[in-house]
Amino acid sequence: MSLRTVLIVAALFVFGCSAAIQQGLDEAAANEVLTSLERAGIPASKSRAEDGAFTVSVGQADALAAMELLRSLGLPRGRQPGFGDVYKSSSLIPTPTEERARYNEALAGEVARTLETFDGVILARVHLVLPEPDPLAADGKPRVSAQAAVLLKIRAGQPAPIAREDVQKLVAGSVPGLLPAAVSVVVTSATAAPTGRETGLVALGPLRLTPNSRGSVLAFGAAMLVIIGMLSALVLILARKLAAAQRKH
Repeated sequence: MSLRTVLIVAALFVFGCSAAIQQGLDEAAANEVLTSLERAGIPASKSRAEDGAFTVSVGQADALAAMELLRSLGLPRGRQPGFGDVYKSSSLIPTPTEERARYNEALAGEVARTLETFDGVILARVHLVLPEPDPLAADGKPRVSAQAAVLLKIRAGQPAPIAREDVQKLVAGSVPGLLPAAVSVVVTSATAAPTGRETGLVALGPLRLTPNSRGSVLAFGAAMLVIIGMLSALVLILARKLAAAQRKH
């Protein structure tokens, strides 16, 4: 058995001991997690369960670093409820208060989804106060004016991908009666990804491995070489004994 074969077998053995770090994901979320891990040099794979949900797995040696990386990136994203989600199962006769609350939740979710499409935005939360009409007001002014509060979490070490003024314009343009000046925007940075670990792949003969897996593969390869040497010596001894027994007869 060649050294190349031993190393390949060792790699399959090491990576076969995988750990599921995310479960119950839809395909879009699983692909985003998979891409982020691969970009950071952490080999990962996804599998689909019978219920259609996806699971993302990495090698046991990379599980802790992978989970820390995903936490720093805010992945997987929580799905923001939109109109299709909020109104999917509505009551037969909703009250005006219930209908207003559903519309508010759905509209806020749609705006948050739009903000999360900007590259670098990890998480967006939008809280809306819709204008409340006052039937007794002679001038038609609402009893409560429209307001909004937006929280954006961006990737660590990166500038905001969209200016506050643009966020205000975008949100105001999505809500009837809302002025840009009435939109409060808070931008915060996510926790930086761990840097105490090399994330790049390293070469080991014909293989490309993570630094954490390299030691395990080398140890397993060395053990395989020792076992192969012992088996070869045993076969040689048995062959000599068999040849000596044949000469006696």
